[in-house]
Amino acid sequence: MSAHGKWNITIKTPMGDKSGVLDLIVEGASLRGSLSDGEHRAAFSGGGVDGNKLTWSAKIAKPMRMSFKFTAIVDADHIRGEAKYLLGTAPFSGTRA
Repeated sequence: MSAHGKWNITIKTPMGDKSGVLDLIVEGASLRGSLSDGEHRAAFSGGGVDGNKLTWSAKIAKPMRMSFKFTAIVDADHIRGEAKYLLGTAPFSGTRA
């Protein structure tokens, strides 16, 4: 099943769980999209798709400047993965919106 579409996700951060919407656009083996939490939005491009495995990078400016490298697995209407950043790793999971 394609990862294309909107996903409601929860990221487990050191400051508590953060909910957001992951909007994925799959074009062959390429991935682009955005992650938003209502207050902030981070667009990304240059991601990749290999079967049900996804990879992408994103940068945020607020609440502080940070870069993330995401990896994820899509299983039907469920997504799970992790976001690696300077301070560690934040796991996330969610369902198709």
